[in-house]
This record gives sequence, structure tokens and C-alpha cells, in this order.
Amino acid sequence: MPSMRVRRSRRPRPSNGSVIPVDPRSVLGGPLDPDLEEIRAGLRPQRRRLWLRRIVRRTWLTVMGVAGAEVTLFAVARLVPLEILASLAIAIVALGLVVLAALAAHARPTIGETALAVDAEGHLGDRVASALALAVAFPEAAGPPPAIDSPTDDDDAALGDESLQSERFIRRQRVDATKALRLVQPGLFKPRVARRPAAASFVAALFLIPLIFLPNAQDAAIARTQAVRDEARHEAERVDQVAKDLESKGTDPNDPRARLAKELRDLTAQLRAKPEDLKLNLASLGSVEESVRSQLDPANEQRASSLASVSRALSRAATGQPNANKDGDPKVAAEDLRDLGKKLDGMTEEQRRQVAAALAEQQSAASQASGAAGQALRDAVQSISQGDTAAAQEALDRLGEALQNADKAVDTNRDLAAAASKLQDARRNLANAGQQAQQGQAGQQGQAGQQGQQGQAGQQGQGQSGQGSPGPAGQPCPSGQSCPPAQGSPGPAAQPCPSGQSCPPAQPGQGQGQGQGQGQGQGQGQGQGQGQGQGQGQGQGQGQGQGQGQGQGQGQGQGQGQTAGNGGGSNAASLGSGVRSGGPPAGPTNPNRAATLGGDLSSVFAPFDRLGKPGDPSYVAGTGGDGQTQQGSQTGQGENNGSYTPYQQVFGDFYNYALTTLDRNYVPLSVKDYVRDYFSSLDPTK
Repeated sequence: MPSMRVRRSRRPRPSNGSVIPVDPRSVLGGPLDPDLEEIRAGLRPQRRRLWLRRIVRRTWLTVMGVAGAEVTLFAVARLVPLEILASLAIAIVALGLVVLAALAAHARPTIGETALAVDAEGHLGDRVASALALAVAFPEAAGPPPAIDSPTDDDDAALGDESLQSERFIRRQRVDATKALRLVQPGLFKPRVARRPAAASFVAALFLIPLIFLPNAQDAAIARTQAVRDEARHEAERVDQVAKDLESKGTDPNDPRARLAKELRDLTAQLRAKPEDLKLNLASLGSVEESVRSQLDPANEQRASSLASVSRALSRAATGQPNANKDGDPKVAAEDLRDLGKKLDGMTEEQRRQVAAALAEQQSAASQASGAAGQALRDAVQSISQGDTAAAQEALDRLGEALQNADKAVDTNRDLAAAASKLQDARRNLANAGQQAQQGQAGQQGQAGQQGQQGQAGQQGQGQSGQGSPGPAGQPCPSGQSCPPAQGSPGPAAQPCPSGQSCPPAQPGQGQGQGQGQGQGQGQGQGQGQGQGQGQGQGQGQGQGQGQGQGQGQGQGQGQGQTAGNGGGSNAASLGSGVRSGGPPAGPTNPNRAATLGGDLSSVFAPFDRLGKPGDPSYVAGTGGDGQTQQGSQTGQGENNGSYTPYQQVFGDFYNYALTTLDRNYVPLSVKDYVRDYFSSLDPTK
């Protein structure tokens, strides 16, 4: 009988030439030999343990690969800014888990591989693997044995059938393998630590920890790019909203607002497509802004004021009503002029002459508002004077149309100015986003290097902060004269504190400092005085006071009213010198608050009842003439006319009008910031 021999080794290495036996159950049908079934059952738990060992080894290999990839990734991140560094690091770990799962599934051993491993590490001499291989090689000996007594050596000699001898040999070998498998320890395949992969993983971890936790110079570029990208997307939304507003107002394709809306759409698409390209976006914003600014009329607001004034005057001349068209609406003026043209036929010659004279008075204002309006008004006045009512009616219609066209031009210019102002703000916000991100990151990097010098810097600050005592009070200066500044000698300089030592705060200086004393005061007195003479008089005026600022006001009329005003001058003492620390921020405006001024000085002159609120149309009505003047003199107590109002109540009106004016006009950023800072310093809620 040919002998079947399986190569023995400590570990199963199928790739080195070992023949892996096949599971008999997978190739044979019918019942198997009970000993063969026992061998298969005994290999199952060993198979699971062998699989676990293989999984552990492949886990170490995967950890080594993941650690090496992470080290490479974070090393590259030190050279190149990677915004998705965290995502890439997580992706490498996830990929490692997927690879580990695939390796674990592929590493599941078969029954034959388990048999080879048991023979090798259990020192069974290829018994188990041979039993499986012989069962497959001789299928007739793989089934249950025949129901006969156990054969003996004498019976073997007597029997000459070679096949029966082979079968009896196979079954004996199978019984021997079964007995040997029973003696194998259950924990034969304990998981092992793969030394080389574990050592490589440990070394990679030593490199990875500082790469992760030490500051990275590329973080500044990443933060700047992220801030620029976020701001670009935010500004894209604002620019898109401006484009929508312009599209809703400019429906005509030839309207400048419609053309600008198309440019803003393209600009929005660029901001969203390339939000990180700061130079390109700033250049595009500046180009569109410059194009819009070149279309603006610098005298638009003056033209709007003239248009409102002439519309109001034309409505009153056309209707004969002194309060007609108080808002100066050109549409209302156009309707009034159209109605006037219809009434010309029913007027007398004297009435037409008066209308022509009233219209002629607005010739200059109409020409300032619009050249077409001025020409139409001249034609209308000439036609009315000549009695040509048909030509006059046509000229009045043209005048109304010219006024409305001028009003549309004013609105268009205001819309373009508002769009240019918002583009200006967008450009500044986008530039500031890049600068702030870069400065913030630089400050964080420099903070770590300056921590060791904080003590020294603090001591130097204490040594330099001296306090100066005020000098003697300056002498009052006569009104109308120029006074020299008050002289004073500075106090002794504070001594510097040695580095590394704790020093007490500097003592107050004894110097006088520098200051100016002025004795000029200006006061305003306003009010109503009742005289006991010939009648009632009103007096308004301004006066100058000396010293404490006593003001005098005089008025002309039937009586004379006098009222005391608080002067704005003061006898200032010399100001002490020293380094300023704390307190409100210094700036162009740093006013006193109402709580510190008191009720009398915290009010402002705001006669809204007579002059209107900020933004309301202003006009002067009245007729000229020569009158008589009578002078009288009478002293009486003034009365509060309600013109002085706490500024907290009117701050919102002035602030809103200032913002509206900034939006309607294209002004430099420095002017915008100055106005905003001014009103911010006056805000009573802060």
C-alpha cells in the first residue's frame, strides 16, 4: 500500500508545500465513521481558538499600518495646510477597521488547516491530518465499520485481501488519532503578541504624539482660509440680497439697476465657487464698486432737495393752497399741474397772468432739479402768458413728466449709492476677516513664548505709572483774549523695577504737570419773556460770559426779554502728567453721560414741533414786505418753551437719520466709521 506522509512542522505553512487535508464531510455523502466524527468535533473548538490567534496577529499588523499612515499624514500636515486633516485621520482609522474585518474573514481556518496546526503544536506526529486525508483518499473506509469482532494479527495473516488490510489499517490509525486528540489541551492556540508589529506601532506612536499635540504653523493658514471662506459665503448672501432688491426695482433691461443686478449675480456665483481666493474676490468687489461709483451723481441729494422744493412750490402755485403737497412729492405735483392745464380755459386773463408769475418764480429751482423740467416750465409760462392754453397744457404735462423722471433718477442714484456702500462694506469685512484670523493665530503662537516674560512686563508697568497732583488753579482769562497755557514742572520719574523682583507700586509724583486755563465762556439764552409795557415780546439770542459763563440775550420787538444762560467756559486747573490706565477708551468723541451732567445739562435743543424731525422735508413759507419796527424795553421772567429735550428721547431719531444718509451716499469708510463711533459714544443705553 502506498504510504501517505504529511510534512511535520511547528506551524502550519500551506504556502511552503504542505498538503492541506480536506474535510471529509464536504466531499463524502452518507454516514461517517464515529471516530472520524469525533475527530471533526474535537477540531471545532481548536479551530475557533486558532482563528482568534490569527485575528490578533492581523490586528497588530493593521495597527502598525494605521499608525504609520497617521504619522505620514500628520508629518505632511506640517508642510502643507490640510483643512480636512481630522477627517483624513478618521478615514485612515475607518479604513484600517475595514481592512481588519476583511483580513479576519479571510483568515478563518478550515478543518484541514486546524488539523495541521494541532499536529504541529500538539506534537501528534501528523495523526489528525493523516486521519482526515486517508478518509478522503479511501472513501470505502470512511463509513461506519462492519459489525464484526475486532480483527487480530492471526486473522490478518490468514486474510489475503489487500483491500481489507488497508481498511483495517486506516481504521486503526483513525482510532489512534482520536485517542491522541483527546489528550490535546483546550488552550493550545493562545493569542500571541506579534513582536515586530507591536514594536513598530509603539515607535510610530512616539512620533505621532508630538505631531498631534505640538503647535502647527500651518494652523494659521488654515484658520485664515476658513475665516475668509466663511466671510465670503456670508457676504455672498448679502450681495445676493442686494441683487434681488435691485431686480425688483429695475425691471427695464436698460435700467442701471438691472445691469448692476446681473453683475452682482455673477459676483455672488464667484464668491460661492471660490470663497477661499481672497485676492480674486477683493479685486472683483473693488471692480464692481468702482464701476458703480463712476455712475453716481455727487449732487444727487442736493438735486433731490431742489426737486422736493420745486414740486411743493409748483403744487401750491397750481392749486393756490398754501399747504398743498407738504412732502414735495413729484407725482402729486404732476397731478396738480395736469389739473391746472385743464382749468386754463376757464380762467380770466388776470388769473392766467398770476399763475404764470407764480410759475415763473420757480424757474431757477426747476432748472436745478432737471434741465428738462426747467425747459418745460419756461414753455408753460410763455404759453400761459400768450394765452395759448393748448400749448400750455402740453408744456405742463411735459413738466410733470420731467419731474417724475427726475424723481426716478434720484431714486436710481440712491439705489446705486446704497449698493456701492454695501459693496464697500463687503470688501472691508472680507479683508478684515483675513487679517483678524492671521493676527489671532499669531497672537496664540506668541503667547506661549511670552509667558516667561509676563512678570517682568508687569513690574515695568507699575514703575512707569506715576500719579501727578494738580497744579495751582489758572487765572481767569479775559474774554476775547488769548491766554498762554499754564506752566508746571513734572514730578520725579518713577524708578524702574529690576527684572525678576516684586516691586511696590510707584509713589504719586509731586509735579504740577501741564495744563491750560481758559476763561472764555459762551452761553445761549432762549425763552419767552412777558413785558408789562405795551405788549408781549419774545427774545432769543446768544451771549458771551466771562469766568463762570454768565450769558445775556437780547431781542427786538415790542418788549425786551432777558434770560440768564450757563456759560461754557471754566477756570481750568493744571492737568497732572502720568500714564493713563483704565477708564473709557480715548477717541474723537468721549462725552459725559446724562447721569454725570444732570438734568439741566443733558438736554439738547430739538424743536421738532416747529422744525420737524430729522429727515422731514424742510421749507420756508411766507411773503415779503416792508413793515414798521417799534422798539421797547421791558424786563421779565423767561418761560420754558419746550425746545430743550432730554437727548435720550431724540437720540434714535438722529441716529437713524445718520445711518440713512450714509446708505444714500457713497462716502469713504473712514467717514462712516467716524459717524458710527460718534453716535456709539452718545448711545444712552451703553
